[in-house]
Amino acid sequence: MRREGPQALTLEAVAAEAGVSKGGLLYHFASKPALLEALFDRWLTQFETAIEARATSEPGGFTRAYVACSDMVDEPSASPAVEMGLFTALVTEPERLEQARARYAAWQERLARDGIDPAAATVARLAADGLWFADLLGLAAPEGELREAVMARIRGLASPEIR
Repeated sequence: MRREGPQALTLEAVAAEAGVSKGGLLYHFASKPALLEALFDRWLTQFETAIEARATSEPGGFTRAYVACSDMVDEPSASPAVEMGLFTALVTEPERLEQARARYAAWQERLARDGIDPAAATVARLAADGLWFADLLGLAAPEGELREAVMARIRGLASPEIR
């Protein structure tokens, strides 16, 4: 996906890239949907792990970590091509959307009890998600000083002073 886009994700291409036979790949992933499920779960788990690594126990700590981990500029490991491929799977595979809904529901619940105003935490999440979509889809995402100011404003929503 990184080099050729999501349409290039075939079992044959994955097997070739991994240096295994298609049969060997099918031993671990019985179908392309099973492979997508594993990739998508890994993507969500990596995001969640990154949040947990940054989160603190102070009020707004989880919200600030969520915002920071949503910023593709701050995350050098984020690959827009891979994220776009997985986002495409999210949109085109109803099972993947359910996977994402479950994780987002858990994250939203955690944001709502993060020790700051739940509405402010939710607005911060939605703003961070919106910036992520703008980056991912090339929708005039702010750059430079404007981006820094936008991120500061989003982070400000997760301030412990906001209750």
